[in-house]
Amino acid sequence: MRRRRLLATLGAGVTTGLAGCGTDGGTSTPAAFAYSVPAFDGGTIPPRYTCDGDGISPAVAVERVPPETTSLALKLTFPNDIGSQVTLWTAWNIPPDVGRIPAAVATGDRPDELGGGVQGTNERGDVGYLPVCPPPGESYDQWFTLYACQRDIELDPGASRDALEEELESATLASKLTMASYRRR
Repeated sequence: MRRRRLLATLGAGVTTGLAGCGTDGGTSTPAAFAYSVPAFDGGTIPPRYTCDGDGISPAVAVERVPPETTSLALKLTFPNDIGSQVTLWTAWNIPPDVGRIPAAVATGDRPDELGGGVQGTNERGDVGYLPVCPPPGESYDQWFTLYACQRDIELDPGASRDALEEELESATLASKLTMASYRRR
C-alpha cells in the first residue's frame, strides 16, 4: 500500500512538473502556429539536403503565426550526446508574413531569401546552412524548430546558437518542432 501511494504521488508530481512545458523556451500552440518542411514529410530527409546531394537548405512553408508575432526564428540541429546538439542552421528576424522560405538559401549574413532576416554560425563556424553528414551506416535525427517571436532578436549576424537560444528565452511566443532522419549508405 505504501509503495502504491508513493508511486501515485511520484506520477502526479512528474505530470504536474511537465504540464505547460514547451520546447526550447516556448509553448507550442498548434491552432495559432503552423508550418511545414515539405522535404521532411514522411520523416526522412532526401539526400538533396545532405552532404550526399546538393547540400542545400530545405524550404519552409509558414502557414499561420500568432497575431502578436513580429518576427520568426529557426534552428536546425541534431542531438549529439545527452544534452548536446550540433548546429546545422540558425536564422532570425525573418518577417512573419514571409509565407515561404525557399530551398537553397544563400550563405552569408543577410541573404535575400530571408526577407531581411539574418543567419547565424553553424557547427563548422560558417554562416548559413550546413548539410547533415552522418558517418556511413549511421542515422541522424534532425530537429527543425520554428519560433514565433514577440520582438526582434537583438543579435548580430553570425551569432552562435547559444546566443540565439538565450534571446529566444524571452522573445518566444510559440515554437514547433519537426523531426526527420537521414541515414547514409
